[in-house]
Amino acid sequence: MKTSLGLLEVAGLALAVKAADTMAKAASVAITGIEKTNGSGWMLITITGDVAAVNSAIANGATLARLENGWVAERVIARPADGLDGWPGVDKPVLPAAPDRTALSAASAPEATTSLKPTQASVSAVEPVGEAKSALAKESVDQPGDMPPTGISGEPATLPDLPGPVPGECNLCHDPACPRRKGEPRATCIHDGERG
Repeated sequence: MKTSLGLLEVAGLALAVKAADTMAKAASVAITGIEKTNGSGWMLITITGDVAAVNSAIANGATLARLENGWVAERVIARPADGLDGWPGVDKPVLPAAPDRTALSAASAPEATTSLKPTQASVSAVEPVGEAKSALAKESVDQPGDMPPTGISGEPATLPDLPGPVPGECNLCHDPACPRRKGEPRATCIHDGERG
């Protein structure tokens, strides 16, 4: 006997899980997937099973989704064509086994520790000499909070004064001469008839 395919689209993950649980308990169906669709947080639940069982399960899931105000769409395909076998949800994909992480980390651990150890030659080659050494020592004494922030040219950085909204100004026309203030009726704005 050929299995049928049932699709139920709902709004939200919580409702999708609740509807999938209801459908699985209502009839003998296999939930083959819950996937996120594009836009609005909709979720697609796919089930497979006998035609009558899928019809019953989709009806129960759709009723629950309508009660929760999250129903989007439902569809039952009684005997899907052979070409739909490759579509997601029709056949449950087999996931490859995860690699053994303990064997992988134990094998790469000695290599990582040996590559991180600096040699004496590399440490001495980086060491500053003369005036650069004294300037470096002077900078290391100062705390980061002691120095003012500087701009690109080394001058103290200043923030530009940005014009902010004037408190109590009309938020429709932004005219200081307007007697209307934010929260008052639009009809009191002197520019009320000018807007189109």
